[in-house]
Amino acid sequence: MRNLTYLQHYCNKTVTQIRYIRYRMKRQLTGGVVVFLMILGQSSVWASGPGTTAADILNIGVGARAIGMGEAYTAQADDVSSLYWNPAGLALMQERQASFMYDDGYQGMSYQNTSVGIPLESGALGGSLSYLSYGPISGYNQAGAATGNQNAYSGVATLGAAFLGNQWSAGANVKGIRENLADETANGAAFDLGANLIYPKPVMGGTLRFGAVAQNLGSGIEFEQQKDPLPLDYKVGIAAVQMMDKKLNASLDYTTPKDDNSYVSGGLEYWVVPFLALRTGYTTNKTEGSGVRAGIGLRIKGISFDYAYAGQGELGMSHRYEMSFRFGEPRPILTAEEAKILQQAKAAMRNGRYEQATLLFDSLIELEPHYKPARRYVNVAMAKLEGQQSQMVAKQGHIYEPTLEGGTKKPALPEMDDLEQLLNLGQPHSAQAPTPPPADQKATPTTDQGGN
Repeated sequence: MRNLTYLQHYCNKTVTQIRYIRYRMKRQLTGGVVVFLMILGQSSVWASGPGTTAADILNIGVGARAIGMGEAYTAQADDVSSLYWNPAGLALMQERQASFMYDDGYQGMSYQNTSVGIPLESGALGGSLSYLSYGPISGYNQAGAATGNQNAYSGVATLGAAFLGNQWSAGANVKGIRENLADETANGAAFDLGANLIYPKPVMGGTLRFGAVAQNLGSGIEFEQQKDPLPLDYKVGIAAVQMMDKKLNASLDYTTPKDDNSYVSGGLEYWVVPFLALRTGYTTNKTEGSGVRAGIGLRIKGISFDYAYAGQGELGMSHRYEMSFRFGEPRPILTAEEAKILQQAKAAMRNGRYEQATLLFDSLIELEPHYKPARRYVNVAMAKLEGQQSQMVAKQGHIYEPTLEGGTKKPALPEMDDLEQLLNLGQPHSAQAPTPPPADQKATPTTDQGGN
């Protein structure tokens, strides 16, 4: 968790080590700066010099699956942890989700996160709460005398929303931040903006996605009359999803932090069997600890357990444990062809072509029976069609019967010929009705070629 972990790790070391850490802290703010400045007999402050950033809790990754894949999750995100990695990924959720994650930190520190996501017809909503406890921190007055342990913590509340379009998604988060040290507090707000593009053609049987996100946009946090900026990050990523018969996921991210050097992360996930996944990855992030990431995932029906290991350089390693629940009927993500049919059906509804809309919605239900909105739409289209026909009957004064003598040919609705071609597209020739012979054509008797 950036330099905060270094500060507490070396808290009781020699003055030389403290000076080294303090030099490192000139590049970035952490809550532990307060401890060292008090040890050195200076005034209590929450931030260090120019170029530092506030709210270190915003740098802690959420989701054991994402951590196990090397924290390369910008384009891969399609679950409730998208609230942290890329809010546009919320729109790709297929079920309602709730997750609970615990991070076993260093020197008495701990981190917890609770997240909930709800998919909608054309997007999703989500929310999460994160809490970082720094553990007991030794306090000192300006004379250097011990004043007892002090409590310090950070909290973040996040609300996110995403919209799902045709081969793309977009999302945004708003975050409320609170930091506390002893009897001093600081509050702030941050925003995230993210987007995904989905390549329309399959790649090795899977889907290719591109993602981009700007994290922690905001004016900063003021503590003790000193204001420091938030840890702003820009990320782009690419992910290959559900390749090799939905067994393999691969992702790659490039991150440019405002207060540090750019770095690259990559990860893989392979489902050995439908209920067991193995994950590995690597990140070159020097500040947070470059190195190997690894993890495992177990899924039984709607319950998942995920574990991730993350190397943190000289500090050793950290462990994430997460329990997730999926509930409710799945909301399928339509293919490009299915989305095109849905758009055509909605356009027909808007233009009053209810018969055409009914046939299109019926075809969509056949292709994707679990897409509930299509069933609702087809009922509305049929009701509109009945009303339209009733109005025609009222105007004509009689019911049209094509078999009755003197009946008038029913006018064809616009674009019905194109609709028939669309619905019969790809149908084998043998399944189509044969063209009847002319009425005046006589049947030709069959001749037995093998007999007299």
